[in-house]
Amino acid sequence: MMRPTCCISFALALSTAGAGCGGAEDDGPGATMPCYPPDPAAADGDPDALYAASDVPRFDFRLHDETWEHLQGKEGALAEQYVEAEACYRGRSLGLVGLRMKGGYGTLEMCFEEPLRLPCPKLSMKVKLDEYVDGKRFFRQKRLNLHSMIRDPTKLHERLAYGLYRDMGVAAPRSAWATVHVNGEPLGLFAMVEDVDGRFTDNQFPEDPDGNLYEAAWPASDDPAYYAGKIETNEEEATHERFVAFAEDLRSTEGAERLAALARWMDVEELQRYMAVDDAILNWDGITTFYVDEEGSAANHNYFVYEAPSSGKFHVVPWDTDNTLSVWSARFFGAVPHWTEMPEDCNAKIPVQEGHAHVRAPGCDALFSALREDLEGYRSAVRDLLEGPFREGRLEEQVDRHAALIRPLVAEDTLGPTLPAWNADVANLRSELQEMRRRMERLLDGTARGD
Repeated sequence: MMRPTCCISFALALSTAGAGCGGAEDDGPGATMPCYPPDPAAADGDPDALYAASDVPRFDFRLHDETWEHLQGKEGALAEQYVEAEACYRGRSLGLVGLRMKGGYGTLEMCFEEPLRLPCPKLSMKVKLDEYVDGKRFFRQKRLNLHSMIRDPTKLHERLAYGLYRDMGVAAPRSAWATVHVNGEPLGLFAMVEDVDGRFTDNQFPEDPDGNLYEAAWPASDDPAYYAGKIETNEEEATHERFVAFAEDLRSTEGAERLAALARWMDVEELQRYMAVDDAILNWDGITTFYVDEEGSAANHNYFVYEAPSSGKFHVVPWDTDNTLSVWSARFFGAVPHWTEMPEDCNAKIPVQEGHAHVRAPGCDALFSALREDLEGYRSAVRDLLEGPFREGRLEEQVDRHAALIRPLVAEDTLGPTLPAWNADVANLRSELQEMRRRMERLLDGTARGD
């Protein structure tokens, strides 16, 4: 792990001197905020209060210029290794934390490809509170994600999408916004997203905590090593036998028996509610998208799976929803059959993203073929969504309210869209919500894809 002693000495010197993240007070937009002594209440604060704040907080990070320059470069960013940074939140010191870049292919790796297909004016970051100080917490959290939202022109997708999942009884991260400065340099507006880890599962499953959490592990393999490579909690104790048994149970059954097998391992009604939201928000980059790699294997991503120890049930948790809620971007996946359809050829590689990638039809997957056996249950979840959280006017009100909160910060963000462009994108999102509802109503009428 990268731990340059010069950075440690520099940060400790700042902390000892009381300067923390800042220097002389200056009201300019690029000023380094004075960093006063820590607020003890921040460690044990209520996370709900953090994500439901009526304003947008500011984070300051200070580290050596050379370290920051390396972190932004290809080698430092793709390594995703933490470096020491002195952190400040709302003018109060958080002390030494770990800071690194983060992201998937579209938000990190692609940013360093040549030729560059899409601009990356800023990169997402991850903060690890206890990287250098054992037991350090921030609103009871060990980690915090600061997403750059470079693929979301509205800067609203994650807040809206995760909220819909939670409103439908599906465990999902909380999300708000923050502004970020590094060494006094303003990086603009970021999404502040709750990390999916042991603290998240304890909060979301208080009656069944301390289970195994996996990132992007799907019940499609009988190899325990596959699941071992995906485990996020209980790494030393987990054996993955139950996940293997889940996959084997699905693979060895068909039709109604496969649905019964799915019900042994998952809450089917919860999964139907998940899929109702997933379809409504046009989540083309989530669990239904099985990308084909160079070896011909197919896998989905952008989700977590939690294995609750007492109930024995597996729960899917959504992740990385910046590419949702866009009719325009969903058209890049228009040729992919809906998960409720069984295609003629399950080996077919379907081109998406203008031919830059290929996927396999989700209806061929054992889990989705099981869920397809109870389409009436899925349609019931869709009706609940359309009559409740996704009803006409509700999300429009949220768009208006959230946009009013972040509009001044969008205007100040030199690394984001211009204010006129952002206003147009927000207006487009608002108008497309009605089209998304009509699509879901067509799904209820029996048109599988909703087209």
